[in-house]
Amino acid sequence: MTSVQTEQIKQALESMFYNIKMKENIAQNLAEIERLRKEIQSTAPAQLNHFLERRSYTKALEYITSDAVSKSPD
Repeated sequence: MTSVQTEQIKQALESMFYNIKMKENIAQNLAEIERLRKEIQSTAPAQLNHFLERRSYTKALEYITSDAVSKSPD
C-alpha cells in the first residue's frame, strides 16, 4: 500500500465522518471507501484490512493516523 493510497483512504474516512456530523448522505463516501478497500486489499496491512472489511471505520482511521501505517514501506 502506497503513501498516496493511505492518504486517499484517510481523506475518504474523514470526509465520511464530517458528513455524518453534518447529517448529510454518506452513500458516496461508503462507495469510495469500498473502492479503495478493494484496490489496496492485497497490499494493505492485515489489521487495516480487518477494520475496513468489517466497516470499523473509526478503528481504521485511528490505525491509519497511528505510526503503524507510516512505518510500513511503500
